[in-house]
Amino acid sequence: MIPIYICDDEKTFAMRLKEILQAQVIISAFDMGPVYVCSNPQVLLEEIRQKKERAIYFLDVDFPGFENGFELAAKIRKCDPRGFIIFITAHGNLAMETFRYRLEAMDYIVKESSAILKERIQFSLKSIDQRVRDESCENGYYFCLKILDEVRYIPMNKMLYFEAAGRNHQICLHMEEEIINFYGSLQNLKEELGERFWRCHRGVLVNMYRVSRIFLREGEIELDNRERCAISRRARLDIPQELRSKL
Repeated sequence: MIPIYICDDEKTFAMRLKEILQAQVIISAFDMGPVYVCSNPQVLLEEIRQKKERAIYFLDVDFPGFENGFELAAKIRKCDPRGFIIFITAHGNLAMETFRYRLEAMDYIVKESSAILKERIQFSLKSIDQRVRDESCENGYYFCLKILDEVRYIPMNKMLYFEAAGRNHQICLHMEEEIINFYGSLQNLKEELGERFWRCHRGVLVNMYRVSRIFLREGEIELDNRERCAISRRARLDIPQELRSKL
């Protein structure tokens, strides 16, 4: 999921914006969230520097006592060059300012009535969702997972392994901070995901780029987050060339 950050020193407006964003994400089943609210640009910068992930930013233009929103956006670009920036302002067209700061902004939303605000936010989120979908088709860096009426675009590098969980074709996708349960087939997943994933066990499909060590004697694979999963005897005889250095 792509996190959303709001940075605005007007707390009442920021909370109203958060409610609108959360509602739109749920209504349209966007793979976005959670929504974080911050009033201090320095706190926001420290947060994104630590997390180092692509995100969506709704930024106020004016911060009394702090830098303006364009300077903040320029610093965000250094930490998150692929992030999505939307300016929230009481002013009119600010395109020349974003050009001067060499910024690519998704939109400029004027603080108006709730109806107009919702419409502009919905347009921005739909545009972001479409761009992420286009990227996933172009470079394959995202895995498209549909669960009932929800569609999620999951970065490949955050997926650790898929595990068959009991009967009825239930699959568990293990990620860094989340486990997603859905129905499917490991064989179909292997065909869809390609050579990046290795069927190291009848019930496990592992992301080879996340493997740190292979313990043949113990019959286990250790991932870079210290988590372990099983490797079958058959798989031990056919270890991919890319993983031979992990033995």
